[in-house]
Amino acid sequence: MLLATDSPGAVVGCAMRRGEMYVQKEQDRPGRYVDVSHLFHGHSVGIGARFQITGIEDRTSLSLKCQVEAIGGEANLQQSLFFDVDKPLYGDERSLEPVLSLSIQGTYEEQPYALPMAMFGAISLEVVRRLGPRAGPGGRAVSFIRTEALDAIELQEFWESIALTEEENHVIESLRILEPRIDRIAFLSPRPYRYGSPSGGVYVRLAGIDKRIPLGSLGDGIRHMLTLSLAVSRAPRGFVMVDEIDTGLHHSVMSDMWRVLIATAERLDVQVFATTHSLDCVRSLAWLAYSEPELCKSVRMHRVDSERSKSVVYSPDEISVAAEQHVELRG
Repeated sequence: MLLATDSPGAVVGCAMRRGEMYVQKEQDRPGRYVDVSHLFHGHSVGIGARFQITGIEDRTSLSLKCQVEAIGGEANLQQSLFFDVDKPLYGDERSLEPVLSLSIQGTYEEQPYALPMAMFGAISLEVVRRLGPRAGPGGRAVSFIRTEALDAIELQEFWESIALTEEENHVIESLRILEPRIDRIAFLSPRPYRYGSPSGGVYVRLAGIDKRIPLGSLGDGIRHMLTLSLAVSRAPRGFVMVDEIDTGLHHSVMSDMWRVLIATAERLDVQVFATTHSLDCVRSLAWLAYSEPELCKSVRMHRVDSERSKSVVYSPDEISVAAEQHVELRG
């Protein structure tokens, strides 16, 4: 939210990931909605409810901020960036004047923009869809890779951003860490589950096998590796955040995963934030920092301690020494 405040997807996305959504079936207001009230203290939202997130970007010393406030829904709705007032938002013309709007102002916006809410205090996904994807600060891409696997449609959007470029070859090379026989990868039309969730659609060609193989047949780890590689490759000069970076990966390949990820991030000037609870993942990074110090010179590990006001920061050398002496680096 702090890095991509010019995108409503950054604000509503965290609520969507937590399942704070519902489907409205009433005739006057059908559609899917995101309940943003849980972003606020007390799990309720009313006029004047607000919160603010701030930070400092080290490289530029730029102060970053994200300020979110619930305001009266009638305020400047016709000047909102996110919908055409000639088209109903929630099913009929009456709902064009919602009770509340979510006012959002980020670092790069001179004036806050408004996301109108329905009468029952939620944001329609139609509002978000009409805006489309947007870049983060200064036009830089911001990606968040969650612990659950991206579906085929999301992966295809990532792939299309790097298809037929040199980055496509780098992504395939990263997959060969887990399956050396991979020659090519293709995205075909995903088939829907009977419950409506897209699946399938991603296939690979393996050396020595004539037929195409569904990516899912090769295990969850390779899908996670594809997601990581695509996220970094599509975000030059941008930001990638990965929750539980070791998801689905065997400990024997984690050093290779770190090597590819760090080298790609350095080459494309991408800042990667990754979390882990895995001791194997930490030790793999420590081994890489010891064996390839030049590659890892920009790597830092932050140990989050609830009793400290700031994280404890370890340099590559300190990561190696701490791992060798069995110092607990995890929070």
